[in-house]
Amino acid sequence: MYQIRHSQTMALVVVLLACSACGSDESSDSGTGFVQFVNGIQDAPTLLVEIEEDGDLIESVSALAYAGASGLTSFARGAYEVDFYYEDPEDGFNQRLLAGELEVRRNTIYLGLLTGSFDNPLLTWIEKPEGTVTDADSEDIELQVINLSEESLSFYLGDDDDGLAAESLVTTIASGQTSTPVLRAYDDDADYRVRLTRDGSDEIIYESVSLSISQATRQILVATESVGPDPAAKSLFAVGDSGAIALANSVANSGIAVFNAVPDAADAKLLVETSASGEVLVDASLLYGGATELLVADASFIDVETRVPANAIVPTRTTVSLSSDTAYLIIAAGNALEDDVSVRANELALRSIANAVNAHLVNALSETDDEDVSAVDFYALPLGDSLSDTLPAATSVGFLEGRNAILPATPYDLVVTTAGTQSILAGPSRFFPEGGERQISVAAENAGGGLPNQILSTSND
Repeated sequence: MYQIRHSQTMALVVVLLACSACGSDESSDSGTGFVQFVNGIQDAPTLLVEIEEDGDLIESVSALAYAGASGLTSFARGAYEVDFYYEDPEDGFNQRLLAGELEVRRNTIYLGLLTGSFDNPLLTWIEKPEGTVTDADSEDIELQVINLSEESLSFYLGDDDDGLAAESLVTTIASGQTSTPVLRAYDDDADYRVRLTRDGSDEIIYESVSLSISQATRQILVATESVGPDPAAKSLFAVGDSGAIALANSVANSGIAVFNAVPDAADAKLLVETSASGEVLVDASLLYGGATELLVADASFIDVETRVPANAIVPTRTTVSLSSDTAYLIIAAGNALEDDVSVRANELALRSIANAVNAHLVNALSETDDEDVSAVDFYALPLGDSLSDTLPAATSVGFLEGRNAILPATPYDLVVTTAGTQSILAGPSRFFPEGGERQISVAAENAGGGLPNQILSTSND
């Protein structure tokens, strides 16, 4: 395993020695190896990877997102330059994040693993023989584990009923380490699940949903710190030859935040209780545009009681189902004077991105300026740009619906239009964000009702 630290000029040269036991002629120019890239930088934007040979572009990967992987690609034996780029929000041009070199030899797989932080990225090359596990007559699966969390973990892979049996233990591995590949006999009847515990503990801190694994395949399991609402939990994604898939943590808690977007009342009282036990999770009186902080809660059914205004006698009640490892914005909107208040829960994206804003855009406008169109579009316009210069950040957002969008960490005007038109309903509202922010922006009627509409914004940190 070889590592390279952040530098635009620093290069990594992997020197590969011939293996006398392989029986092949390494002096020959023929033969191919295989390369795959995995993005494990938690606050990274989507990256572009370019692979060059003698200055000529050979291959590119255009959308390497966090917890994502490129497909396994074959390369002729030889030396290559590898560059990782990101889009600079200031000027829109690609900037180099990291550079390296790789010498590929035949019948060998090279995994380029990005770790660390966006400000201090690290590229690690993990090398292994191609092997025969993917041969048509193979009855095995190949497992490899990468631990990017901050503590030692035990990885288990087994059937739903196996639990933490010794037979399902893949490895126990320290923080920042990569295991050697191990072979397991494939079980066609198994309902495979990944489970993680802290080293020396039998408390399950991560359990995947059912994982689809096929016979004669390779699987890399990558554990990271949580990117969901439960900081005590872990996150995991699985890498195969064709790419990666993130797997939700079924034992993690959920999270909720509450937002008042009812314009024609002085305040609103929102009471959130666990349906089964009656435990009070939120008991808040919020002014118009007010919001609670994100609260970690059990993944269960919750009852939401809304009184608008806060001293109203008759409440609005609704029940929401919370899923594990998922955060929700519970938003109340509508018309209190006409006793027409609605409550809805939308999923929130929580990952902080170093050079961008992770925004949740909500439509709390019950109507537009076109009686035949009820949805709206959101635009994040660079200063000086018009609607015709920019594509929408979110389209066709219905009443009390929300969309998650990645916005640049540069000044912009947020504008809301009737869907499919350039008819402005709210905004422009100007923002001067910093990278890593998480933001909720709600298009809503002005306090007291009537026009002009406005955009209410708050942080969801």
